Parts: sequence; C-alpha cells; structure tokens
Amino acid sequence: MKSPAHRFTLRFLLWIFVAMVAPFPSVPCDRGLPSPLDVTTVQAADDPAAPVQLWTCGMHPQVIQDHPGECPICHMKLTPLESAATEASSAGSAVTIDPVVVQNMGVRTVRAVEGPVVRELRVAGFVEEAEPGIHDVTLRVGGFIRHLYANTEGLHIASGDPMFDLYSPDIQVAVDEMIALRKRRDAARASARGDSDATMDSLWNAALRKLALQGLDPTEIARLQKLDHAPDAVTFRSPLAGEITEKPVVEGAAVTMGQKVLRIVDHSTLWIDARVFEQDLAVVSVGQSVQASIASQPGRTFAGQVVFIHPHLDPTTRTASVRMAVSNAALELRPGMFADVVLRAKLADSAVLVPREAVIDTGDRQVAFVVGEKPGHFEPRRVRIGWPAEGGNVQVLEGLAAGDEVVVSGQFLIDAESRLQDALRKFISQRQVAGVPPADAKPGTPARDSTGTASNGTSPGGEASPGSGPSPAGGASPDSGASK
Repeated sequence: MKSPAHRFTLRFLLWIFVAMVAPFPSVPCDRGLPSPLDVTTVQAADDPAAPVQLWTCGMHPQVIQDHPGECPICHMKLTPLESAATEASSAGSAVTIDPVVVQNMGVRTVRAVEGPVVRELRVAGFVEEAEPGIHDVTLRVGGFIRHLYANTEGLHIASGDPMFDLYSPDIQVAVDEMIALRKRRDAARASARGDSDATMDSLWNAALRKLALQGLDPTEIARLQKLDHAPDAVTFRSPLAGEITEKPVVEGAAVTMGQKVLRIVDHSTLWIDARVFEQDLAVVSVGQSVQASIASQPGRTFAGQVVFIHPHLDPTTRTASVRMAVSNAALELRPGMFADVVLRAKLADSAVLVPREAVIDTGDRQVAFVVGEKPGHFEPRRVRIGWPAEGGNVQVLEGLAAGDEVVVSGQFLIDAESRLQDALRKFISQRQVAGVPPADAKPGTPARDSTGTASNGTSPGGEASPGSGPSPAGGASPDSGASK
C-alpha cells in the first residue's frame, strides 16, 4: 500500500506532463507530435462498461492500462491510479480529488457575495495654475514707472497692496479736472444756489468715472479727492491676492496704453491634471469628488472635484486629460508638484462579487471552480466577469450566484487534474468504442485499437503489422491468449 505522500508525488508528475502536452493538437502519429490523449495502452479483456482500475507509470504518465504489469518503456512496475480518477468518466465535467490531496495542494475557498461595485481609481497628477485665477495688469494710459513695488517674480501680493507708481500726463489732467470741479461744487453749495447742484453733481460723477476708467482703484481716487493739486505720480494697487508670475517692466521704464505690466495668479484654487487610460474613463465624471495627496504633506489629503474631461484621446498614450480643481487656501500646494489622486465611483448598486484570483482567464473565456456537495468535488464553470471592485474583488455577470463556494488558491492544480481526468475519460471511451470486441464476438476475433490494428499484431487484412510481437506489457495480449 503506497503512502499518501507517494501517491501525491505520482499525481503531481501526471499534472506536469498533462500541462506540458495539452497545448499540442491531435495529429496522426506519422505526421507530427501525437495528441496527449493518444496514450500508450494495453487493451483490457474485461467488460468495457464495468468500472476498471487503471494503472500507470510514474516516469511515463502517458502509459495507462487497465491491469498491472511493467512499463513498456522503462520496465518499472505500474502503479494503480486511485479509484476517484477512474470514476471520472461518469462524473461529467466535475473534478474529483482525494480530500487528502486537496489538503496537500493548499486549496482555499470563499463564498461569492452580493454587494455594490465600488471602483477606486488611483492616478498620478500634475499641479498647475487654474486659468480662471490668472489676471494681467494692463495699462489704459501711457506714462513712466516711477516706483515698482512688485519688483520680484514669485512675490506674493495681497489685494489692495501697491504695485507701482505711475506718472501719466493723462491721469494728471484728469485729477486736476476733478479737483477743480470739487472746488466749484463746494463754492456753489456755499452760495446756496440749488439750481446748479444737479449739474455739478453730474460733472463730479463724470470726473470720478473718468479716473476709474483710467485704471485707478476707489481707494486711490478717494485719496486724490482730498488734494489741492494733482500729484506727479499715482499709485496702482493690486486687484486680487496672488503671486507675481510675470514682470516684463522695471522701475523707470516707459509704458504705453495696452501694455502688460504684471501678471498675477491666484493660487487659492489650483488644478490637478491627470492622464486616465481609456478603459478607466467610465469611472470618471464631471462633478465627481476626488482626494489628492502630495509627498511634501504626508498624511494630508486635499479635497476637490472633477471640472473637465478632455473630449479627445491621445493616440500615443491612449489616455485622456482629466482636470480637477482643488482648494488651496493655505497655499500648501504649489504649481509643478506631483499629486496622487484617488477617485471613487459606484458602478453598480448590487452585483455578485468574488476574489479576482478565483477566475482563470484563458484569453477567450473565464473559468471558476465551484466546490461540489461531496468532499473533493469541484465543478469548472464558465463565467463572464465585469468591472473590478475594491478589495481585490471582481464583478461576475454570468455563471455564479451569491453563496456559491469558489476556489481561490490551488485552482491551477485542479485545472491540471481536470485535464488528466479528461484524458482518462477519453481513454475509457476509446476503449469502449474500438478497443474491446463486443460480447458476442467469436473467440478468435482479435481486438482492434483506434488505428484499426489488431491487438495481436496483425493488420486488418490479416498480415502481420511491422513491429508485431508480444504485448507491450510483456507476453501475449489477452485477446490472443483467448483465441488459443
């Protein structure tokens, strides 16, 4: 009696052989490699319909016969295959393995569950300036830069901070006109001439509007109203808080109307541009919430949302640009940083979920092994998978139901066992069809194998075939012995 370890070693060698020869197609022996099912056999003399004990060689698994003897290749004694393997012919597509062997194989199983399909997508992004936050300071009058306060690129400037002092003859004339109108209005009010108040107010408002259109802010206009004469230069103040990113002028430079003096970018909101592969675009939608993290702030996350998905795909990288707006009130994010972005989306409210390793993907089909009712019984079932879900699970569209117990570890060994049992099943079917004479055959009628050659070494025409002689197991074949 062989020990379980010895039987497991023999079975493992059979698995290796079947896995090596299974990809080859079945071709005639005289035209190429033989099919893995064209095993070297010795025909049985018993009833083909009855369950038989098969014997094989541990060194040459292709040698299978239904009685003990010696291997015709290495002359080692044949070892019996376990009864579970020989009964596979009546088990359909199910695989039956000794529970002891299943334990040695390290088979693990889980049950399919029903739950939502939540997909988590991680992409790498690049922090950039948000285009709506870019502001150019452009002059509406000509003149000269007397003093430049924002004199360094990258300088942070707050809203209302002075940017530069400008001498402009046009502004100086407008200021003098405003001061003159103020004096006339004050004199008219002092003389109690009410009929002129409406006219003076209209002229006064026009003077203030003229200075505002020339680019002066209300704070500077209010300061100029209190003066008795126009100053040599007026101060231009920042309309928003941000960083100076461009400074094409220097102190003392002559400037003209329409010239850009400064560019200020508001960094309180930044963009993160990421490249998403085409197979993942279904996970992304405009308005979707995102979480971003950067290397310089470990443990911190920045909340944002998707604001734009580019309608075109890059033909080289097969990706599309996805833009996310992220709040940066504390100015911790800086343009040019790399960011790790996490997007989560619920693709289905309810679906059958199994671990991804439970499905064997052959390229054109997916197969999962379902545990049967009896110990050691496994049923290969064809499935169709859908979206991958979080936790290493995958959505199963067809083939499984919630509660089915599937194999998640050792399924490749089970697949090799199923190939071996399929070979045994075809061996038995070939024996039943062509290998053994029917019950009413004459005693002298020789049995024929699948090639039409009689088992006693004669051809169909009665002539001896090449290499005819004793049975490969040593001695005369059972049929030839029955005819004597």
